[in-house]
Amino acid sequence: MERLNAAERARREAIDDLIRLGVVRSRRLVADLGEELAARYYGVPLVDNANEPGYDLVASDDRRVQVRALRSEPHRERTLMGIMKEPYDALFAVKFTVDYEPMRAIEVAREVLERHYPHGARTSWTKQLEHAEGVRRIPRDELPV
Repeated sequence: MERLNAAERARREAIDDLIRLGVVRSRRLVADLGEELAARYYGVPLVDNANEPGYDLVASDDRRVQVRALRSEPHRERTLMGIMKEPYDALFAVKFTVDYEPMRAIEVAREVLERHYPHGARTSWTKQLEHAEGVRRIPRDELPV
């Protein structure tokens, strides 16, 4: 138990350092890393609503983009993205490796997402969604690092 407590303290201190350095905005490490990656991908700043539901950035074409980040485990990829929050026009979702390296991303217009998941339903990054018409698949080499 002592080792677990020490590891948790070290994790919290590392996140505090990342917050002080401006790398992340909160203690939601994976979500913040996904939002920062999306902001760099779109070339726009994050909106100043880190604790508000809905969109996380406004793309240069005025679309309100909600960002979801999934960090995989050593033997399985995460898929659950949760319920989308109002307001938003598009979803940008990114998958990270266990070591926080971006693997790939998708951009999904709200209308396309709601064809697969009615508004208010829990959403998942499935192969069916990833390969659906209107979904932009973004490979690792197109993501900023």
